[in-house]
Amino acid sequence: MSNVVVAVRVRPMNDREKALGAKSIIEMQGKSTAIKNPADPASGLKSFAFDQSYWSFDDSNRDNFADQSKVFQDLGVSILDNAFQGFNCSIFAYGQTGAGKSYSMIGYGEDKGLIPRVSEEMFNRINKITSENSDVTFNVEVSFFEIYNELVFDLLNPGGNNAKKAALKVRNHPKLGPYVDGLAKVTVTSFGEIEELMDEGSKARTVASTNMNATSSRSHGAGGAGWCEQSER
Repeated sequence: MSNVVVAVRVRPMNDREKALGAKSIIEMQGKSTAIKNPADPASGLKSFAFDQSYWSFDDSNRDNFADQSKVFQDLGVSILDNAFQGFNCSIFAYGQTGAGKSYSMIGYGEDKGLIPRVSEEMFNRINKITSENSDVTFNVEVSFFEIYNELVFDLLNPGGNNAKKAALKVRNHPKLGPYVDGLAKVTVTSFGEIEELMDEGSKARTVASTNMNATSSRSHGAGGAGWCEQSER
């Protein structure tokens, strides 16, 4: 697997775009994404190659449609494979407000995104390892913070919303690199506990209405999970 994987995903039209009579200018074929200029149709398509191109605009072509499970199988599984080999791994979504970042990463309701699917599979693997090796134990810790107006706020701070308003410092460890000083790391023993923490943390995020998204997250959210595997041998 490559050290860096880049994927692009196209979402369905939202209500505002439908009301405006917007038309799609994106086409996808395999791992290629093409865009056409509506002001100059004669110029043809401009194509770009990615590691993955996910067509989630509509499911009229089921063979080409990428649902949440497809995205997880392509991106989430490989993240876990590398993490269980001891590598630091990360995945992030980039795009303007209303692009579908929160849906891809967290999801809505039962239509889970990457983070809950990765978390659930992480515990599935941990439970499998510990059931097959009674002398092996795992200690799992999670964190969740937001960056708003270039300030870092802890979303899992047990002190509550008042404590959340105190910005944390980003420092650099000589061996481990950058870290958030004072960031809460909560020990969890199941996927259900992670779900509860994600829900509480998401409720604490800074949101505001924009023309593109009525409940836009006005901050950058970042979550982390780490574990220590121990053996009594």
